[in-house]
Amino acid sequence: MKPANSNEFKTYTQAVQEGKYDLYVGNLFGKYDNVRTYWEDQLTRIVLRPFLRNLVEKQRFEGQGVRIVDLGCGAGQGYDILTKIDYHDLDLGLQHKRVLPHEDVSSFLGLDISQAMVTKGQVLFSDKTEVQFKQADLSQGLGDIKESESPFDLYFSSYGSLSHLARKDLVTLLEDVCNHGKDGSIVVMDLIGRYSIEWPDFWSAKSETEKVRQYNMGYLYSESVRQTTEIESFPIRFWTGQEVRELAQEISDKTGVSLEVAKLVDRSLLVGRHTDTRSFNPQLKPIRRTINSLHEDYMRTNLEELLLDASIFPEHPFITPLLQDLIQSWNILIEFTQNRLSHNFSLPDVAGWDEFPKPLQFALMTIDRVIADVGWMWYGDPRANIIEPQLGYALRTLEYEMQRGWGCGHGLIVVLKIQK
Repeated sequence: MKPANSNEFKTYTQAVQEGKYDLYVGNLFGKYDNVRTYWEDQLTRIVLRPFLRNLVEKQRFEGQGVRIVDLGCGAGQGYDILTKIDYHDLDLGLQHKRVLPHEDVSSFLGLDISQAMVTKGQVLFSDKTEVQFKQADLSQGLGDIKESESPFDLYFSSYGSLSHLARKDLVTLLEDVCNHGKDGSIVVMDLIGRYSIEWPDFWSAKSETEKVRQYNMGYLYSESVRQTTEIESFPIRFWTGQEVRELAQEISDKTGVSLEVAKLVDRSLLVGRHTDTRSFNPQLKPIRRTINSLHEDYMRTNLEELLLDASIFPEHPFITPLLQDLIQSWNILIEFTQNRLSHNFSLPDVAGWDEFPKPLQFALMTIDRVIADVGWMWYGDPRANIIEPQLGYALRTLEYEMQRGWGCGHGLIVVLKIQK
């Protein structure tokens, strides 16, 4: 990805030097917190699974491996996302069956403008000969790989990489991708959503200038550091689902290559990175750190801190009703869990049960069953180590089932198909 100015470049270089792009270590804060591990990365894998499965099976039938280019690769974390996707929902057996095992990757090329990132990736993946990294300025399109590399099966990006590009530069890049790719190639973009609760002041943006705002990575640092240190900022282009559809149509018209929008998914609607920093919306509760606590071993969470106020968001014709419905279901699930921890009662007796949306009913049944099944345990802290993580997963599923791909989450996952 292309840092838009020196501040952005400095931020990423410093983050690499401080070890924030090393391989995963679990945490309640920072880049590799529990929400990223158990919510964001897993949801990305769930979304990509059917598309990647079809792609891999096609390549296997043709006796070929999968060729991947990671656009704005950072230090190569996208490789782990793609190679750790389970073929189907896990049963109780021992072994994982991966959609894309390492041996099916014939080539993984990571492109990033930051030499610090490229160098870090080379160190982290030095044992994998199929993985290569190269410095590249994506604002200029695919550059010389259009001539030096044969078409890729997957043009992949993650963690908001392509939101660093101005719209006109993303158009240039996607035109190159469409011309370089082959029939059936998949394009994955992970953009920053404009309708996130983290920045309601951005919801009304209309001009292209208004859709580009200053952003920072303050979430990489503790609250005490943020209070005493000036965090660098840089411009980011914020996106909505409708704008992605318009973009895909524009690219199709310009290139004559069909770029189909196959999937749009909002990720982290209520637990985005800046819900904790409150850098853009000081009315928010630091909800992400509380969700992180749900997934931490032997740490009990005050569930009261998970309850949200749906009245703090401005009026918007379709975003506000969606958020209100989601928050109402979220709060019902939290309150039910609080009560169910100390009382045994029948789910159909819960007030309003028949009117609850199906995702909420399923979440309530999940928590009811989990609490009932572990109630006899006296060792290992079943509340902290079993019930609370399952509550976290139930809340994640609730978000996923009620999202609409409108750009209401911190992340907007976009899956595109090239048809020639």
